[in-house]
Amino acid sequence: MRNRTKTHGDTYKFILMTLLKKGPLNFNQLEEQLTKFVNQFLFLGYSIIPAKIWLFENEHKRRDNKQKEDFNLAIECKDLIQKGKIILNSEEKYTLTAKGKEEAIEITQHLKRSANRLEKNVLNPSAAAKNTVVIDLLLAIIKLFSGFLSGSMGLIADGADAAIDTASAMVVWLGIKYKKEFLGTLIIIIMMFITAGSVGYESVAKIIQFFYGIVEPMSMPYLVIIVEGIALVFAVLLYFYQRFIGKRNGSLALISQSIDSKNHIYVAFIIIIGAIFSIFGIHFIDALIGIFVAIRIFIDGIALSKEALWSIKGEETDFSKYGIPLEKHWHLSKIEAFRIWILYSIKKENLTSKEEIIHALEETYQPEYMPILSEFNMNLGKGFDFKEKIDDLIRPLLEKNWLVQKDNKLLLTQNGLEHMSRIFKNLRFHQNE
Repeated sequence: MRNRTKTHGDTYKFILMTLLKKGPLNFNQLEEQLTKFVNQFLFLGYSIIPAKIWLFENEHKRRDNKQKEDFNLAIECKDLIQKGKIILNSEEKYTLTAKGKEEAIEITQHLKRSANRLEKNVLNPSAAAKNTVVIDLLLAIIKLFSGFLSGSMGLIADGADAAIDTASAMVVWLGIKYKKEFLGTLIIIIMMFITAGSVGYESVAKIIQFFYGIVEPMSMPYLVIIVEGIALVFAVLLYFYQRFIGKRNGSLALISQSIDSKNHIYVAFIIIIGAIFSIFGIHFIDALIGIFVAIRIFIDGIALSKEALWSIKGEETDFSKYGIPLEKHWHLSKIEAFRIWILYSIKKENLTSKEEIIHALEETYQPEYMPILSEFNMNLGKGFDFKEKIDDLIRPLLEKNWLVQKDNKLLLTQNGLEHMSRIFKNLRFHQNE
């Protein structure tokens, strides 16, 4: 009996879960389910990131033969039969034994519990707001401790600001928890105007002091750079996190927090720039940047205030305008994955009509059940209308002469075949033809 590898050792779980929900299945049906699962991810990023970069081509050349064996469905099924978890019935279909069913249920329940914990502790607005409180509190402690340790008034002041952020984040959390989101949004807007005023005032004051020759050098600039570098990293992570959860759940309070986190990125950047220049005896560059940042924060505060007022009047918030970094690239990557799957389906399944292609796309990317993805409520095609968008998906394939349309039939051209061959060659994808 072979040893399982870390790379593909959980394939047996997929088999057990699939048979629990959709079995009994013959080998081809099981292979089809596994292929659909793999292709949920296989082509993602292909047109965005060169395959040679993210697939570590040299390593894959060395491991190709081993991976063929590791990802062999027949071997996985044989292994499960030997362990008494599945049997091959008289109709040549795999079905679970009592032992296999018990393990499949246990695996499914474990994944559901994990998904529930993730949703409860990470992915809902209340959890995001609570996690923000914890992170802001940690940053306040780090800044204040470093400030008092070094005697840096800049760090002490920033630590006090972080403590105020912790209090405002607590209000946002309580507002979301007790269905009073507007209160949290209002607090964030007020804090944005306070931050803009504070940064602007300190920047102007520093420029005035510079002209009078009374600018005091920053104490322990290297410590300032380290501490604010940590703060910068957390501000970036919070920005991504709050923006994602805010858009996912339609929470204006979290969107407001994401804007506030973006402003803290600017502030941390100013302080780091000031510390770097202070090492070389230049003590006013950060003040010039600070004035620009203060104006940006003020403008963001005005825009968010308008959004909050519209929300009070009962108008729905247009969350689409609050983009998430890399969101556009993610969308384009999904679209390209759908298009490659269209070419693959035409080649593999001999599909010719739009209706057949739409059905293939829906079965793969919007399946009724797919192990792991269904437990975590994930699939690439979620919310995507393949019927409405099919012409947009196919048009570029026709324009590039990868497909031709004859008598309402879509056919793969020689250029299309060569394109698919290049894709599979680069991806080291092994098909059982």
